[in-house]
Amino acid sequence: MKRSRAAWLTVAVLLLLVISLVLFLPARWVMPWLQPRLHDLALEGVHGLVWDGAADQLRGADGRPLGRLRWQLSRRALWGTLDLQLDFQGPRVSGSGHLGRDAQGRPVWSNVALRADLAASAPYLHSPLGTPQGALTVTLARAVLQANWPIELQGRAQWRDAAMQAREGRIALGNLTMTVDGANGVLHGQLHDEDNGPLQVEGQWQASPLGWRLDLRLKPRDADPGLRHWVARVGRAQADGSVHLQRRGGLAAATPETAP
Repeated sequence: MKRSRAAWLTVAVLLLLVISLVLFLPARWVMPWLQPRLHDLALEGVHGLVWDGAADQLRGADGRPLGRLRWQLSRRALWGTLDLQLDFQGPRVSGSGHLGRDAQGRPVWSNVALRADLAASAPYLHSPLGTPQGALTVTLARAVLQANWPIELQGRAQWRDAAMQAREGRIALGNLTMTVDGANGVLHGQLHDEDNGPLQVEGQWQASPLGWRLDLRLKPRDADPGLRHWVARVGRAQADGSVHLQRRGGLAAATPETAP
């Protein structure tokens, strides 16, 4: 009887130790298992718990520092329920969001907020039309992913003090807004300027795994020669200086237009 009680006591103590270890597992202990899953990203200065921790530095595949990362993971993950809150703070990009799964097991991002200083990211965003400048904010109320493609999406993007640093100089574009929605893997976007800025912008796009379409109209509101010359480089300018772009790619180029 005494041996039986001792055995049960030993099992209870071991079980308590295992539970304590799981509940208070240091984040750095799981890094050897997690690192290969980060797709060439690297976490440095990891501290805290697996459930509530942080990394002093997240580095990109090229080794450059990206910023600080903090996370909160619900212990319901032990029973297969994903409930993860992320917060990232970097010199170029900052953001936060919640990651879970729907009833079909698909990743679902919600309450996502991203902020980017485009001027700080200038070396990585250069194009033949110049380098974008200004502040870009993106908010996603919901994004459901399947095979890394958003099959459901609801969000909004704002480009404040939008400008392009081009060979004509700094080209001010004003404030631009884009709304995005999607269902069944087909995404739609509506783009327009927010005020009576230097450039009138009106357009829409559509994208799916099969292809994409773009219909965009740009028209300078004043006679600034730099802006008009830049707009003319975007596409063929009409007599009033406006440009109408219509582009298609992929299989969508051969399919009929569908209304958003």
